[in-house]
Amino acid sequence: MIPRIAAGFARHLTSYDTAATAQAQIADRLAARIAPRIAPAARILELGHGTGFLTRQLARLAPDEIWLNDLVAPLPEMSWPAATKVQALPGDAAALRFPAGLDLIASASMLQWLADPAALLHRAAQALRPGGILAVSSFGPGNFPELAGLGLPPGAPAYRDAAGLCADLPAGMQVLDAWDESLPRAFPDARALMAHLRATGVNGLRAGHLTVPRLRALMRQMNRAGPTTLTYRPSYCIARRC
Repeated sequence: MIPRIAAGFARHLTSYDTAATAQAQIADRLAARIAPRIAPAARILELGHGTGFLTRQLARLAPDEIWLNDLVAPLPEMSWPAATKVQALPGDAAALRFPAGLDLIASASMLQWLADPAALLHRAAQALRPGGILAVSSFGPGNFPELAGLGLPPGAPAYRDAAGLCADLPAGMQVLDAWDESLPRAFPDARALMAHLRATGVNGLRAGHLTVPRLRALMRQMNRAGPTTLTYRPSYCIARRC
């Protein structure tokens, strides 16, 4: 699964920033609830930085050190506070060796791609100092209900709603905030919807095994049903190490 994920997103990095409006909104909402809980000069790890939606928000916290991880994306091109030490930590997040004594580990719209997100959350909790914050978003089981209604398989292996994310936390973590949202996106037709999925790197992961005739038949079905929508169902969890 990891090679397919890497290939899917690597092909569409240049279009992701413009197309991934839901992911940008999710990062903004997660960051807004992180900011009041993190003091200046923090030590931060971001998992799955992508093109930098959450990264740009974390930079505003003026961290002392920040480690940036992603499976395929290069470090985002952006300005950092002069005192911030930025370190790349590329590769599969599930196999990383985390820095210790962190004040914040944050991740937006990435956990759903892991086969075992609970294992990662357990390791992340161990890397936090006492009082450190773990702040993550994923997507819930009801993500893209329009596509599920057409019989397409889930687009990622590990969907979790907010309750599921909290249940994945290890003992010794206090949940501070957890919530689910629904973010609908409207498209003029099925072709535009599929172009959106392709531009965000998701189309090949969800529908990569469809034949061209089957894909065209699904698009005709979507157009007949109308209106053409795609509903993101993000889930969030923010917790503190006791």
